Amino acid sequence: MSDRPTSPIKIIRARIRANRIADAAWRTGVFFAGFFLIGVGLVLLVLPGPGWLMIFIGLFTLATEFTWASRFLAPLRLKLEKAKLTGKKPVWIYLLFLGVTIIGVLSSWWVWVNFER
Repeated sequence: MSDRPTSPIKIIRARIRANRIADAAWRTGVFFAGFFLIGVGLVLLVLPGPGWLMIFIGLFTLATEFTWASRFLAPLRLKLEKAKLTGKKPVWIYLLFLGVTIIGVLSSWWVWVNFER
């Protein structure tokens, strides 16, 4: 087997890594893109939007080039792998959501019946 990459993305990335200036520019671009996504995620924690999702996307972007970001995400990856292997949630989570739904429906019905519009 050869050590040459086979997918087009890996071929392009290997060519970029071969040139020191292009590699530095690529890593700088990934650095700024990752921290931009993290910054947008921090803003979206206050504003309505998927803040945590954007923060994790930024961290995953940084982890493609930097080992410190990959080490930072290692516990999260382990938890995701464990969740993927187990494949289902505990029963108490389903019961909790069922109870909250029933309470919400009954309280809405009670407010609708007892208060005039």
